[in-house]
Amino acid sequence: MRKSSAESGFTLLEVIVALAITGFVLGGLFTLLGASKQLSLRSGDSLRESAELRAAVNFALLGNEFNEVAPVLVNERYQIRAGEPLEDPIRKTAPSVLALQFFEIEDRERGRGVAGTRWIQLLLPR
Repeated sequence: MRKSSAESGFTLLEVIVALAITGFVLGGLFTLLGASKQLSLRSGDSLRESAELRAAVNFALLGNEFNEVAPVLVNERYQIRAGEPLEDPIRKTAPSVLALQFFEIEDRERGRGVAGTRWIQLLLPR
């Protein structure tokens, strides 16, 4: 039987290098997971905000002084302001009881707004 002069196994340097590589890989994975979780939370908040704004726009499109629309929005964040009806176009047809009205939805938290128009029903044709 022959004995080899070198023992089998890993040297201390090889173990340290392997641990360092494993640490870098795990650190990168944890960073990716943390960033992914933050992105998920931010996208969830953005989705919630856009759904609330869409609900406010739908309410603004439905609600005016001639419609009996119950306020379903309890969120005080959005304020809906109605403007004057827009000027009628020059027409060669019969007068209409419908008119376009300008409205604006203001986001109180962010100080931004969304503007649009909606159809309203008039008491008398113009």
